[in-house]
Amino acid sequence: MGWERVLEHYSREDVGQEIAEYCAGRWVALHCEELDKKGKQIMIRYDKDRRPLRLSSKDDVRKAILDYAKHRPRAIYASAHVYRKLGSRWSVVDRENVLASSPTLDIDSKDGDWKSVVEKAMQVIRLLEKYGIVKSVFFKWSGRGAHVHVHQNAFSEEIRRRIGPMDIAYSVTRFIAGMIGPEGGAIVEAVVDAQRVFTTPLSFHRYVDRVAVCVPPESLSEFHVDWTYPESYRHFPEAWRRFSPGEGDGLAEVAFAKIGPYLAGKTRRRRHKPLDEEIIETMRRLEGLL
Repeated sequence: MGWERVLEHYSREDVGQEIAEYCAGRWVALHCEELDKKGKQIMIRYDKDRRPLRLSSKDDVRKAILDYAKHRPRAIYASAHVYRKLGSRWSVVDRENVLASSPTLDIDSKDGDWKSVVEKAMQVIRLLEKYGIVKSVFFKWSGRGAHVHVHQNAFSEEIRRRIGPMDIAYSVTRFIAGMIGPEGGAIVEAVVDAQRVFTTPLSFHRYVDRVAVCVPPESLSEFHVDWTYPESYRHFPEAWRRFSPGEGDGLAEVAFAKIGPYLAGKTRRRRHKPLDEEIIETMRRLEGLL
């Protein structure tokens, strides 16, 4: 599929509007067709003024695609975290600037069978329902796999003040993923961290000609991968918007007690740099792309 078709898709008013609404308050990234010196697709995460990339309106979506047209942007990503402000590149370093965060589980096929991904997603959703998450969860086919998202507002302001949004998202994803067995043709991964971004609703996949569509749990049994064709996709716009305030508080309590905070304990000491150093180092690497 030519890049002109990608531009045409993002220029649609309904597509641009929905992507902008989803990206409100989130740190955005553009995955491009152009390759870097290592042969990897370029990902743009900062604007030309070196501020975290943001999309606030449908016009912003088209403008971002055109501003970086020389790199041929293809996929649009957004952070699991919603920030109070994104005025400078340091906004994403301050954990106190994270207003809310969406626990997100990544599901990939072991053998390319999309049905096994859906079956595993259903297993995740049933487990979330067991812990009280009923109205605040949705499925998103991302192109070659899927994500199961818990809406960030499923967690009350009180629990977010007490535990912290990033710690909630991290512990919930780790807790749920740890309870899902490896059997079947798909695997579940907990991938929430300080910098992770996920495909937005209605984004193209970074190289597969598929559109990311969202599906509510009650319609997931009907899902077919044909729903993701760019020319005739089937998408539920309200799936990612709906939530029940506070229905995730119980799960947050249990998960945090079991898993603990982000980058804590042995994992923090052995495998990761301090959070601020981790993000700053990434910023400096990405500056060369602007």
